[in-house]
Amino acid sequence: MDRASFLISLIEMKVINLHHQEILKRIQQNSGTPTKHTFLDSYLGNKHPRYPISNPILRGVLKEWMKENQELSVTDFAKLLTSLIEGVSSTEKITAGLLLDYATPAQKQFNPKLVDTWLNHVIGWVEVDSLCTNKYTSTEIASKWKQWKPLLIKFSKSKNIQKRRASLVLLCVPVRKPDNDELIEVALQNIDRLKGENEVLITKAISWVLRSMVKQYRKRVSAYIAKNKTTLPAIAVRETMMKLKTGRKSG
Repeated sequence: MDRASFLISLIEMKVINLHHQEILKRIQQNSGTPTKHTFLDSYLGNKHPRYPISNPILRGVLKEWMKENQELSVTDFAKLLTSLIEGVSSTEKITAGLLLDYATPAQKQFNPKLVDTWLNHVIGWVEVDSLCTNKYTSTEIASKWKQWKPLLIKFSKSKNIQKRRASLVLLCVPVRKPDNDELIEVALQNIDRLKGENEVLITKAISWVLRSMVKQYRKRVSAYIAKNKTTLPAIAVRETMMKLKTGRKSG
């Protein structure tokens, strides 16, 4: 068996969810053979095999599948997401996050604690961010704040760097909305807890969440930067100051 065939058999062997199988079949029909160990490994931060399928095509496949499965219960939807996230390929893991953009409000009512388990199966900024920066976070984190607050704090203290990044990027979409003072406070506390780290997964996440706050909380961000300029990652200070000054990430 050649390497390509081995990768395909390995991926298919891991699939245990019938809905997962349906989606994977459609991905395979719209892409080539899964690849592994490419020049993208260091950039994406993992060595998981990937299907060569463009993001627009993948989104089209998933949007159509979700249209056909609007009656899928929240329990079955959560099982599908779990199966995908535990899949072998990075494409499957990313697919789970993308599906949340097309889920019905009812399908999004799974227990947020599942995210803690899911984060054990993703590696690198693309997989983490696909799971943590979708439309789900825009509506569900604030509405389920009593459940999300302790999770976000827990993630920021985790030994798993993927979870520490998640403690920040999960808030990048919610902080763009006004009147979320407690949510903003947790975001700043998590930044304080992590600002001494040098890993790019964390320094870039700090920059991202601070820049995301600027539109609604300009004065608060400006004051925070002024007070913590010497202890924050240099890239976070530079990019946030540029955002405050010009409205852009960089010049």
